[in-house]
Parts: sequence; structure tokens; C-alpha cells
Amino acid sequence: MSFINILLTNDKELVSFCTLAEEDDIRDSGLTPWIGFVYTFPQYRGNRYAGILLEHGYKTAKNYGAKQIYISTGETGLYEKYGYTFYKIMKDTHGEDSRVYKINIK
Repeated sequence: MSFINILLTNDKELVSFCTLAEEDDIRDSGLTPWIGFVYTFPQYRGNRYAGILLEHGYKTAKNYGAKQIYISTGETGLYEKYGYTFYKIMKDTHGEDSRVYKINIK
């Protein structure tokens, strides 16, 4: 799997995107895979497009045999509404504290 871009478009316009990768900004953690760079362009926010991306990420990761997915973020409250639970604080590649969340894939 190494690295996969997940893109959501409206005709030819990019609406939202994220990545699914074996490693993200938390290095040498032994945890994998990671969802990262989740972004929805401002004019499309409020439509739960991030949820569509995350769901696609779950299905893709499951096809690779993953049992859970991790996200490293400074956000609080966003990923909980998609079923993620707080896992722990870990240092990112810049030495900053990052909140790590995880979700079990069914």
C-alpha cells in the first residue's frame, strides 16, 4: 500500500481529499496504516465529504488486511463523529505533540 491518494471530485473540480499511507507524520511508531491530509475545500464544507473519504479509506485499508486505522491531528471533535477514539499523544516529525486517534475496521 505504501501511499494512496483518495480524491473526491464534482465533475472536474476537486472537492475533498486525503491520503492512506503506511506511515504519516508519526515515525517509527509500529502503527499502520494512517489517514492523513484530510481536507475539504471551503465551499464544499458541511456536506460530510470527509466521511465519504474516510469510509473509502476504511474499505481500501481492509482490502490490504488492516484491522484499524490511525490519524494524527491537532483537531479535537472532528474525527470522533466518524467513530475514531483518542489513542494517545505522540511526537510528530517536528517534535510537537500530536493527538493520535484510531478506529477499528469492521
